[in-house]
Amino acid sequence: MTKSNNYTFVLWGHSFEEYIATTFVTHFREAGLLVKVVGVTPGQISGAHGLTLVPDLMLSKAMPRAAQAICVVIPAAGDNLVCLKNDPRLLEFFRLARSNGAKFVVGALNEADFKHLELLSLVSEDMLVYPASDELVEFVTEVAGLLTVTS
Repeated sequence: MTKSNNYTFVLWGHSFEEYIATTFVTHFREAGLLVKVVGVTPGQISGAHGLTLVPDLMLSKAMPRAAQAICVVIPAAGDNLVCLKNDPRLLEFFRLARSNGAKFVVGALNEADFKHLELLSLVSEDMLVYPASDELVEFVTEVAGLLTVTS
């Protein structure tokens, strides 16, 4: 059962990391958070390893809920971040989410990735960096606990 109308969004686009996305969705929903997988590219969306996930909402439908975001998970890095910066709707989505104090969860990034995030108007104070897969479940559980208190 969800605790409030605050949303946690997990973005989903071509070649995003399936394991990362599904781990966050599963654990956050188990914690009672209101989680929506948001498609950021049209059509069938396959991840980095060929798994196709069906989003709960496309970005245009998620936009009205963005100001209720407490967290946005971006299970992508590198070239996949470059694609995100080309969509002006995402800039608006992120701006609305930040207006609610949302945290943005991103992967361990290199310097170029941080430059892409800056182009998305994301700053380090708003970000939580998820670890390598060995420690991911523990990290997700901790973040879910923090978000449950927040919502």
